[in-house]
Amino acid sequence: MAFAARLLDSRSAFPPAVRWALVAKLGRIRTRRRGKDGVQEFYLDFRPAGRVWSNRGIRMTDEKTAQRLLDKIRDEVADDVPVEEVLARYQPVGAAANRVPTWIERWLAIRRREAASGTLSPGYLKELESLARAGGHFSFFARLSIHEMSYGALEDWSLWLADRGLSPKSQKNALAAFRAFLSWLHRRGELRKVPHFPRIRVDERDPRIIGIADQDRVLRAIPDEERGIFLALAHLGLRPGEARALCVSDYHDGWITVDKAVKGKTVSAPIRGTKTGRSQRLPVSQELQSWIERHVEPAARLRRGPLFPNPRTGGVWPHKALQRVWKRAVDAAELPPISLYEGTKHSFATDAIRRGVPERHLQTFLGHRNVQSTRRYARLADNAMLEVLRTPGAAWRRAGDKGSAGKTEQDQSVDGGPSRTRTWDRPVMSRLL
Repeated sequence: MAFAARLLDSRSAFPPAVRWALVAKLGRIRTRRRGKDGVQEFYLDFRPAGRVWSNRGIRMTDEKTAQRLLDKIRDEVADDVPVEEVLARYQPVGAAANRVPTWIERWLAIRRREAASGTLSPGYLKELESLARAGGHFSFFARLSIHEMSYGALEDWSLWLADRGLSPKSQKNALAAFRAFLSWLHRRGELRKVPHFPRIRVDERDPRIIGIADQDRVLRAIPDEERGIFLALAHLGLRPGEARALCVSDYHDGWITVDKAVKGKTVSAPIRGTKTGRSQRLPVSQELQSWIERHVEPAARLRRGPLFPNPRTGGVWPHKALQRVWKRAVDAAELPPISLYEGTKHSFATDAIRRGVPERHLQTFLGHRNVQSTRRYARLADNAMLEVLRTPGAAWRRAGDKGSAGKTEQDQSVDGGPSRTRTWDRPVMSRLL
């Protein structure tokens, strides 16, 4: 039987007829006597894989019941389920094999393989491992079985997280990760259903934005040799990881192909697919084309060198270095502090909505999987228009919206030439003013 169990470890390599023949030799019915009266009980012996003493706590008191359970276990193993996992299903609810930490470690082992193959973000894997470490936020379930999961247990956990000082946003993220774990168990057939999760209210914070003129002031404050990647972030609305991963071969005839991103903040972070898993082909602004012509050697295309190399190293930009350069430029432009993401992607998208770009076009350009993400910028644009009513005149111009109703504005570009053109609808602006 031990030999059959070892062969079953590689059972997927055998045809079904051979697997069934191997399974037929797996497990034996044995008996023992318990108690003062010596009551006979039956159990199933699958050593070295393990033994089954009961059907989830219900003792087997006759041979027919033991035989039915043995046949059922053999059927499940023949369906290509590991012996150890099948045996765990028939242990008592509170047995170690059914406890949450046991299954979380199996879940993480699969997630690690996914990260190694490039289908899972290393950053997300790191977050999961942090939640599951000793003393982490999943430690609340250390002594609980996966079969004891209920809304009540999850609600108690959410309150426990709050007592730990977690913000609502962090609580929501932890619950989302645990929901992914329970959903995985459900898909495997280990849980009959995933319980309802408590709702965590998170106050949504609208990101800050700056106008196009102020954005160009920041870009002009960045040294020319470093400016290229920031032009891509500001003019194309790219995510920093996407811009960092671009190669010279991704640029051709005024278009850039975005099909990958750096999955981490360091230069050694792996490069995988984009956040949505989709590729995009985007037109490049004239300013960015001019910068590429001045700074990028065509020969670098053969070396698949970075399109926007860090001038200090010649390699990929680290994320923190981008943030430092941006912060210095914001200070030099004498603007209030604004993050790299908000000052580039958010400000770019909000300006596009204000110029009347259809949301479906903007959704495609930004690579949003869900149109709701794009509609958030419409709300930001509305807020910006209200700011116009409260602070007209000079403040309006400082926000980057110079000009009057129905007039076309051209901001001065970073390199001195004409820049992005924006046209406002006269009736809309008449109503606002």
